[in-house]
Amino acid sequence: MNICEICKKNQANIHLTQDDGTTQEICRDCFNEIAADKMGIDLAPFESGVYEYSGKNGKMHRFMINKMVVPTGIGYEAVEITKNNVPGYKVAILDGIDCDQDYLFYKLEAKIKYMLSKRYLQTDTYPNGMKYTALRDDEVVGRFEYNEMNEEIHNVVIDGKVFSWNQLGRILSAYEGFQFKLKIYDITDEV
Repeated sequence: MNICEICKKNQANIHLTQDDGTTQEICRDCFNEIAADKMGIDLAPFESGVYEYSGKNGKMHRFMINKMVVPTGIGYEAVEITKNNVPGYKVAILDGIDCDQDYLFYKLEAKIKYMLSKRYLQTDTYPNGMKYTALRDDEVVGRFEYNEMNEEIHNVVIDGKVFSWNQLGRILSAYEGFQFKLKIYDITDEV
């Protein structure tokens, strides 16, 4: 683990090349300060860290939340911390450069809470006792996630759980003969 060359305390996760050609390994918080300075933005105080939210049935979910300063605005990203670093829930939100950053964080928290409260899949049991997973309310929302086992075919994450395309195909097989509409959204969009 490399430590940020500027603050000397956080993990460095950004490789930055300065205008003069020098490079630095820095953390997200220090990058945000540099970007905000170059863009003339005043950043509201925020320290990246772990936040906990209650989901269905009172289960606690831990998220690493970072602020992001990008050329098009300011945003936040929340990535669920899971056992064995298996992909879980992930939420992001983005607004303009002059946005109310405290209100934007409030909107991120609302998006996290909604996501944790909404279920698209349900598990049921056939009369013979075999369990199966099905769509709840004929709708599913998820995200594409890199598959380390097969770089050519991504996995999907639905309800904070990873599924292969074959597993998703089995879930959707009950809809043989039906029509469907597939629409792709940016992770910062409302779905």
